[in-house]
Amino acid sequence: MAYRALAYRSRVVRFPSLSIRVVGPMSSFGHVTLHPPPPPLRFNGQNTPLVTVSPFSTTASRGRGGLNMEEAEERYAFDSENEAQLSRMQEVEESHAFDSENEAQLSRMQEVEESHAFDSENEAQLSRMQEVEESHAFDSENEAQWHMQVEECHTFELEIEERSSYTQVKESHAFDSENEAQFFQYGSDQRAEPAKPASGRKWTRFKRGRKGSGSDHSRGIDPNDTTEYPATSELAHKIMRETWGFNEFRSQQEKVISRLIHGGSAVIVFPTGGGKSLAFQIPALALDEHDESMGQEKGGISIVVSPLIALIKDQVEALQKRGVKAAAIDSTQTRESILNTYDLLRKGELKLLYCAPERLNNEAFVEMVRRTRVRLIAVDEAHCISEWGQAFRPDYLKVARFVKEMNAERVLCLTATATPKVCKDILKAFGVPESGLFKNPTYRENLSLLAEHFETIEGKLAKLSDFLYSNPGSSIVYVTTQKQAEVVAQALTVAGVEAMHYHAGMTKDERSYAQDEFMNRNDLTIVATIAFGMGIDKPDIRNIVHYDFPRSLEGYSQEIGRAGRDGNESKCMLYLCGEDWVQREFFCRLDLPSKKSVNNLLRELFASNEGVEVGDVIETDINLQSRNHDIKINALNLLYSQLELRFELLRAITPKYSTYRFVQSDGFASFTATDDPITKVLLESMQKKIKRKSMMRSVDIDQLSQEHGFKREELVYRMQSFSAQGLIELNPGRVHQRYRILKPFPKDEADIQELIDKAYEQMEQREMDDLRRSKNVIELITSPGCIAQGLAKYFGDENSVKSEGCGKCQFCNTREPLTFSKPIIKKSPVDPYRLEEVLKGCRVRDDPRLLAKVAFGISSPRIRMERIGERNPIFGSMVDCDFDELMNEFAKHCTLEE
Repeated sequence: MAYRALAYRSRVVRFPSLSIRVVGPMSSFGHVTLHPPPPPLRFNGQNTPLVTVSPFSTTASRGRGGLNMEEAEERYAFDSENEAQLSRMQEVEESHAFDSENEAQLSRMQEVEESHAFDSENEAQLSRMQEVEESHAFDSENEAQWHMQVEECHTFELEIEERSSYTQVKESHAFDSENEAQFFQYGSDQRAEPAKPASGRKWTRFKRGRKGSGSDHSRGIDPNDTTEYPATSELAHKIMRETWGFNEFRSQQEKVISRLIHGGSAVIVFPTGGGKSLAFQIPALALDEHDESMGQEKGGISIVVSPLIALIKDQVEALQKRGVKAAAIDSTQTRESILNTYDLLRKGELKLLYCAPERLNNEAFVEMVRRTRVRLIAVDEAHCISEWGQAFRPDYLKVARFVKEMNAERVLCLTATATPKVCKDILKAFGVPESGLFKNPTYRENLSLLAEHFETIEGKLAKLSDFLYSNPGSSIVYVTTQKQAEVVAQALTVAGVEAMHYHAGMTKDERSYAQDEFMNRNDLTIVATIAFGMGIDKPDIRNIVHYDFPRSLEGYSQEIGRAGRDGNESKCMLYLCGEDWVQREFFCRLDLPSKKSVNNLLRELFASNEGVEVGDVIETDINLQSRNHDIKINALNLLYSQLELRFELLRAITPKYSTYRFVQSDGFASFTATDDPITKVLLESMQKKIKRKSMMRSVDIDQLSQEHGFKREELVYRMQSFSAQGLIELNPGRVHQRYRILKPFPKDEADIQELIDKAYEQMEQREMDDLRRSKNVIELITSPGCIAQGLAKYFGDENSVKSEGCGKCQFCNTREPLTFSKPIIKKSPVDPYRLEEVLKGCRVRDDPRLLAKVAFGISSPRIRMERIGERNPIFGSMVDCDFDELMNEFAKHCTLEE
């Protein structure tokens, strides 16, 4: 391929104590290998080592250049999407089928396959054994580690998060659901019957008082509420002093808190570090005392819905230390811990209960909440409900539905960034009147918004080290992928900058160590994926650097908001390089399947469930559907969310696992059952599968249930009992999503096609929105005007910046817009010769989008089944071309079948 020979060339760039050779296209700074390798802790750079850089590559020893976009996708997915945890052995089997020449690697893969055969069910993204090691190390952290990924991908102020539907979290919650299904069946005698609340009341709805008294919302939240609520509250001051030791509220905090205490609902847009958590914590503690003063009945629970599991844990621990009765329900907890929390909730002994949005699909949880009085629901990251926002998540539409169905007395929606359109969507979805919207400006005068343009990527590292030398202090450098975090941190260390990396692939202890070091020092630079900084209360961060330009202005605003919270001058640098656009467009194009795939999936779904009736429950194996129909997990989840929320055909209920994986511990092989027939059958099935002690095996619970006529819940309960006794280590596998049918599926051909067209149109729009948001970043930085003004205008805060400008951003300093050449964005014309080479190398003729993905270097389940990966010369060979033009050209060679 002539193009590839031209595209993959070596370049050398030098900066203090370091020489770098860049091998590969100039689209991203991917991987650095030092020769000789540095010692474990530090490399002093005295011998000016050679550093080989291969974009998106995890193994420089292969000696291959090339735009390894498939691996970039995998790395990025591991940090910024939940597919990383779902991606396991099938991808290893498929992507390594053409690695047969490497006997050692194959042998190792077979060993992994033996011990982790259960992983072959999952749709894969890992194409290197090194990543398998990381993935298995990740598994060893068990579900607590899973939720670090949830944080990275799920904050959704994060990089690609809005396309992620949290399949990983749903799997974790499926495991919880198995626990909770036993809550009423297999609990203690005390749990067998609903316990009475501490006050002695039965499980009935509380009486309501007058509207405005803090109690009367029996009709739900009123979007036409015109009540003028008090702007101050002595009770709020009292609780803040006694519980937190603070004497003064921050801007607008007291107005929001007083409104909630007196019965109103609110939406708050407070920048990062603006004190959002107190806005719901203080009302949650104040409501009982306020009700007593008004002669109303007290009691009930305040619920906090947040996707950030790590922040949930931190807040619950902090509240408990202050004597607040708070708890959380998440899949990192033991079965007993979850059941104990349910007991506290039933007895009325909790004030605050935290959970993730996915918990609202759990029938046991919803039923438990339905039985109590819901005083307040606080919805964190509320911008995720808006399709206009950069982090749209369909699960948040379910949160709005949950608020209404639970008859919550008041709701508080919280976000750090929201445009006027997003604010309007939040108000409408949760039924909050416009008078309940409170916004603080995103701009802070102590931040200097700087930017620099690079023709090629190799200049960025040298400039980064110079910038950090010139601006000492605690700094965060944001990069896109795990590998970049390691590479850039290592290179900075070689250059003499105190630096560490941080990403989801590290162990929990490694991440904790890096975070503690950063918190306790004022001279350390952390090079991290976008999750780092969430919940870190460090006021003296002096520099925020976006090494790759952020994917949206919302993400940019939130990340720079972590700098200078102490009010001192801080700098926010953004590096803009035209060659980085190929990486950005790559991630924007990741999820959208072909219309043919969506058509086939929906027709199969409707046809296979033709006989179901309203109220029936159906199950789907989403991983199997992903492989069979060439639709990524994220896109599948979004599609099912449309069926639920837009077309109202079905409703997600508690998911389940069909298999359970286990490793035996001492004593299990000799453990014998009593007279219990269920335990006996289960033990026999499990013990037959064991070949050696350390191997993990799986039991198909559904199959055993069908063969022997036992209830599935009874089998699961006994497996959990084995785990509780220390006989096995237990992990669930093969999640099945479950849906209750709300109305008959369409049968008429015209109706089916109309639904398919509408569903796919919305999926296409999401891709276009992703691209538009990325281009908004370029437009802001290159426009002839104050950057701070432009950013404030985007969020509807025009008056927060002086009319003459901020006086310290890149434009205000130079009075010239940043010159930005965009060679990648302009794109090359489609070369007929290269187009023909792709057609020769890929036999698919029914899907032009798939052919365009191959040419562009984007993998998918079907592409992997076709054995086309980065080792194939056609994969990524036309990444310099326009994606839509590629689709149009390939369509001329395809026979499209519905």
